[in-house]
Amino acid sequence: MHAKLTQALMKNLPISSGDIVDTQLPGFKLRVRSTGAKTWVFRYRLNNGPQQRLRLGTYPAVTADQARKLALAAAADVARGIDVAAKRKGERQEQARRRANTLSVFLEDRYGPWAQTHLQTGKVQVRRIEADFPDWLEKPMHTLDVATVERWRAGRIEIGNEPVTVNRKLQRVHAVLAKAVEWKVIDRHPFAGIKPLRHDKTGRVRYLEETEEQQLRDALIAREDQFRAERDRFNDWRRVRHLRRLPRHVSQYVDHLRPIVLVALNTGLRRGELFHLKWNDVNLKTKWVVVTGKTSKTKQTRKVPLNIEAATVLEKWREQCGRSGVSDYVFPGEQGNKLTTITTAWRSLRTKANLPDFNFHDLRHHFASRLVQSGVDLNSVRELLGHADIKMVLRYAHLAPGGLAIAVEKVARIAPQPAAA
Repeated sequence: MHAKLTQALMKNLPISSGDIVDTQLPGFKLRVRSTGAKTWVFRYRLNNGPQQRLRLGTYPAVTADQARKLALAAAADVARGIDVAAKRKGERQEQARRRANTLSVFLEDRYGPWAQTHLQTGKVQVRRIEADFPDWLEKPMHTLDVATVERWRAGRIEIGNEPVTVNRKLQRVHAVLAKAVEWKVIDRHPFAGIKPLRHDKTGRVRYLEETEEQQLRDALIAREDQFRAERDRFNDWRRVRHLRRLPRHVSQYVDHLRPIVLVALNTGLRRGELFHLKWNDVNLKTKWVVVTGKTSKTKQTRKVPLNIEAATVLEKWREQCGRSGVSDYVFPGEQGNKLTTITTAWRSLRTKANLPDFNFHDLRHHFASRLVQSGVDLNSVRELLGHADIKMVLRYAHLAPGGLAIAVEKVARIAPQPAAA
């Protein structure tokens, strides 16, 4: 059928199948299927080559007038020697590539699965990026530039974020984009040349004074005494009602919190290292703990000696846990799996100890500070803490006994005495 394809024709078009060829624009057609589906098509040849077809859309989503304009544009491209079907395919591929190159898609499809396999906190890192950079998620990664970073940094500083915090958050995205470059998803790193904000590199070194350490130890004991008393009261309540009573807390420790805190206080192990620690990594005879490379932040295996208190705590804890034998982990979580958090218990303990500004990681600072104050050299401290760079322990240098005072005295000169009258 040949006719001028107009909107009026479409309204009165009988239901039939076949092609309706436009009488004015060569190659412009409407394909009508037996199902009633109607598709606009433009057919063309390039350089006397085989006939090709460009799909323009379906009716009524694309009207007759709109389809004619699309066909006219395609005819103009063909007249210039452009393969419109190949051009359309390339545009679609570019759109798909751009969609795939958004930060959210890359995090979900590529970086997220890789991070969960290769990084201890991979899943957490991805969640933090999504929380800190919601406005960046739907942007193609190559469009993230210096101006975008500067606006974001200015906004974070304005709401009170410290420069070191801003740098840390931005570093997470920097690492993601570095992987995108490595995997050839984008051509270059969008943040190339951006320098981190300046900040105090010494950082916060919070350790416990003797009285504060005693407060922490007293709070650990008081917490367990409270748990035992509450269990006894609850059992009294159940006894009166002829209900089965729960086991009393008669072991050395009521749960894992006191052993974890005391071991951290005496070894400087990171929280994640403690959570991953297995009994195979602990040698109570030689009094060593092995932090394996796959559980260490630096990916390097190290051996940490156990002092008397740490060894005693682990001996008693192993004796207590040995009765159940439910897990290979030193500090197991639910059903013997790896422990994942002690945040609620730690905050409650910190409140009880009246140490509101003391974080769990500060136990590591406390361990390092006590080492330096006892005269241990910084390189030994670095090895015990598992730092790759000596710069990380220089923050403790001022705690060395008399270190700075002795250095200052070396350049002092005896002041001349005034002449006697």
